[in-house]
Amino acid sequence: MRKALILLVVLVVVILGIGTWYKFYRDVEQPSWIGSTERTKFLYGSIGAEDSAGIPYWIWLALPRIFPEYMPGLGGYASLGLSWEETIEMPVGLSKKTVGYVRVAGDCALCHGYSKSNGPDAAPTVFAAGPGHTTEYQRMLLFYKQCAQDPRFNASNILGEVGMATKLSLLDSLIYRFILIPRTRERFLRGDPALLDAALLRHSESPKAEAASYRQRLETLEGGLSGAEKDALAAYLKSLP
Repeated sequence: MRKALILLVVLVVVILGIGTWYKFYRDVEQPSWIGSTERTKFLYGSIGAEDSAGIPYWIWLALPRIFPEYMPGLGGYASLGLSWEETIEMPVGLSKKTVGYVRVAGDCALCHGYSKSNGPDAAPTVFAAGPGHTTEYQRMLLFYKQCAQDPRFNASNILGEVGMATKLSLLDSLIYRFILIPRTRERFLRGDPALLDAALLRHSESPKAEAASYRQRLETLEGGLSGAEKDALAAYLKSLP
């Protein structure tokens, strides 16, 4: 009887361990199209920031819809300078990747990418890297902190908004309600960098930090570009230390 009880306890521990790994740490590759060119890899590819940073995808999606008054203007994340390419779900500079659950994190293009307007009725032209960066990252962090300070930042409101976009499983709903939403709110209130890991944060605050590594990435990117986008990056590289 005692041996059976020990086996049962071990089995429960193993199942819980596998479940925890699957729901919180399982690493899933991004879609193959993202890594198919240097350009798409730079604009949308994960650089590993999800391991220590990142925002749960459904919270990231819901917040501008619940708290539009904390945005600097109309258009949700676009009002913070983020740019979208036609037919692409995520904005330039943010990767979407599953590490247990789907997370959104920053990549190199969050600071280096920019866009040029083609008029009010046309999509902007996106440049992978160059001068004239348009993303207001600090303003984005302020938006998240203002959301977290609002009493409407709670599981019922957020899951209600998420429910208008997708139907989470019962287990995922419970994980969001009791773990991800409270934990994300605490991080926002602390002023955590949210989308950036330590290396990206150092580089964004001081471009000379790890400059050699990031310059190498830009030079690799240059080889995959053409036309005006390549010319803009070449000029940008000459301006870097």
